[in-house]
Amino acid sequence: MKSRKIFSIVLLIFSTLIWGSTFTLVKSILRFITDFQLLFLRFGFASILSVFVVIKYRKLLKNPKIFLFLFALGVSLFIAYTFQTAGLKYTTPTKSAFITGLYIVFTPVFSAMYLKEKPRNFEIIALILSFIGLLYLSQINLRSLGSINFGDILTLLCAISFAFQIVLTEKLVKDLPSLLVTSFQMVVSFILSIPFAFLNSTFNLNTFVFISTLFLGVVASFFAIQTESFALKYIDSTEASLIFILEPVFAYLFSFFILGEKLNVYGIIGSILILTSMFIIAIYNRE
Repeated sequence: MKSRKIFSIVLLIFSTLIWGSTFTLVKSILRFITDFQLLFLRFGFASILSVFVVIKYRKLLKNPKIFLFLFALGVSLFIAYTFQTAGLKYTTPTKSAFITGLYIVFTPVFSAMYLKEKPRNFEIIALILSFIGLLYLSQINLRSLGSINFGDILTLLCAISFAFQIVLTEKLVKDLPSLLVTSFQMVVSFILSIPFAFLNSTFNLNTFVFISTLFLGVVASFFAIQTESFALKYIDSTEASLIFILEPVFAYLFSFFILGEKLNVYGIIGSILILTSMFIIAIYNRE
């Protein structure tokens, strides 16, 4: 069991590395298409694989309770991406990154309420380190948090949705095939994105956009979220959320190596604190 937990942690770190690499890619894609067109293509490509899985397990979907839980999971994933995208129109990227990262706070709360899982001492220590690290990494001015705008509220809803998605995934994969849990999210998110994608009649689907969104759909969505679904069979949602907070660290490093952005002391300190929290989780799970 310990070996499976360690393997799950390694898989989640790898998936988080993939998500961290997508920030620079998404930034480039948005030069050609809108945010919702990107979501439409991303989940559309992911659904090409997912629809066959959904068909395979269609008998399970005849159970109304299972169907509703899976649908709620798909909606929460779509809402998280949608609110994050919309929130960026009204708030700064720095505040967005910080507020989105607050799902590490909401996840143990939802886990305690819904799954009756209380955070363990080592998780609380790791959470505190990650939170402080996030403050440094985002270089947020705490005074700016006193002026809440509409974008901040949307981004906060995004963080809540991500936390709900993580906890509900942990609940469902205990009783359902992880592939079904992943695939249903992809299909629901794709269907919900359709009306928003065509609000703008212009759809600039060039070769770069096609290949990039194919990668986002198959690798960064289907594969990465399937990894999440599999791993949550063996680790709890609080641990998973603490691993996912590595995403801004990887994004920070990719920005340095690919975009040539300069590293600074605050970013380095934040990254070290978050990495330290990962070591705490890894060491605990080896005992």
